[in-house]
Amino acid sequence: MAGAGTLGLALGFYAQPVHLVQLSPVNGLMEFLVALAAAGAIGLAAWRRARWRWPLLGVAALVGVSLFVWLDSSAGHTYLPNSAGYYKLLRPTAPGADKALVEAYNAGLEARNAIAKENGLPLAQPITALTDLKGGIPAEAAAQGYRILFPAQLQYGAFAVFVLGGLVLGAGLLQLRNPSLQEAGDLRAGVVLAVVFSLLLPAFDATEFNLAKLVKGWPFLVQFGEKSWPPLLADPSTNRFPLQEVLSFMAITVEIALVGTFLAAIFALPTSFLAARNLTGGSPLMRGIFYFMRAFYNVDRGIDTLILALVLVAAVGLGPFAGVLAMAIHSIADLGKLYSEAIENVDKGPIEALESTGTAGVNVLRWAILPQVLPLLVSYTIYRFEINFRVSIILGFVGAGGIGFFIQGAMAAGQYNQMIIGVIAIVIVVNLIDFASSWLRSRLV
Repeated sequence: MAGAGTLGLALGFYAQPVHLVQLSPVNGLMEFLVALAAAGAIGLAAWRRARWRWPLLGVAALVGVSLFVWLDSSAGHTYLPNSAGYYKLLRPTAPGADKALVEAYNAGLEARNAIAKENGLPLAQPITALTDLKGGIPAEAAAQGYRILFPAQLQYGAFAVFVLGGLVLGAGLLQLRNPSLQEAGDLRAGVVLAVVFSLLLPAFDATEFNLAKLVKGWPFLVQFGEKSWPPLLADPSTNRFPLQEVLSFMAITVEIALVGTFLAAIFALPTSFLAARNLTGGSPLMRGIFYFMRAFYNVDRGIDTLILALVLVAAVGLGPFAGVLAMAIHSIADLGKLYSEAIENVDKGPIEALESTGTAGVNVLRWAILPQVLPLLVSYTIYRFEINFRVSIILGFVGAGGIGFFIQGAMAAGQYNQMIIGVIAIVIVVNLIDFASSWLRSRLV
């Protein structure tokens, strides 16, 4: 029924003629949804903690109400002006509104044509209906919320609506014919899927997903391929040796990843012991250090390597040094988190055996913990190097050295037959590193 209803409503909507509508803002809805999401997140986290459930639910309600009041206030709209009336409803226009807009457009036509004539632009003609504008509604009318709908052009998510409606209808018919396909959790799964798709549809619209643009730009891709092949490996007559440059830049890229990973591992190893829950529960001081280290990891992981590289390039200048620093700083948190989780999962038997003999502190780490986690730590470090190599390619595009810097320069100069050498080199080296990394990690773990 849901599928048939969706298809029926869609067919009714898309069969309508071109008509004028007006957007009516729904004040407070965006603010309410944001506050509800914040309160819901805290509430879900609180529900799993039986001891603190009701106090935390009270905090969630307080946070939600406070956030809504602030967002819906003049202060909230000052900092977040787009949130006011973000969601809008389509409603029919008053009788005669389209006629009034046509008259207003024609009345200002002389002034607009005078400006167009001065700039050598084609002159606009009087209109008899807003549909003569092909959707280009006057700015004055658009500011008042007026829009022209063209349902017959199958815009406004028509493809997604018909596909989803057809899938729901087909699934329902299959279950009617074969009741054994029905399960107890079908309704719950359907609600979850409906929520997911309700989030995906506006996301596709916001990202301007349009395959027609790809089809339109296909000739450029063909032209790009023609200009890229065959690669120009060397041209002694103009003293250009792209292959040699690519090899040099590729070596720098590998070295950036190598040094950045090494520095990160050096700092991540000692801090990971302080971020391991099973090693920091002895006193309030150690528990405080644990929370501090976890907070540091979370903040550090939240700052992307590319952002760090942009800041460090401005601080230390162009070159691989900025890339190494950015990569090391960001990788400390990633490696530290992996290291600490490995330490938390060690077997307690060797630790208890050593502690029963009076051994404590560094000796327990050296003889009971490190032997268990060392293969994992090395494996994580190798895997991080594999990731950092790919990241170091992108860092070159912001001036942090490496093969990305060469590719950016070649593309900016239109030297596609040289740029393609860098792309081929990346593909080869990435596969070699992946193979070597997988082999080494399989031997260690």
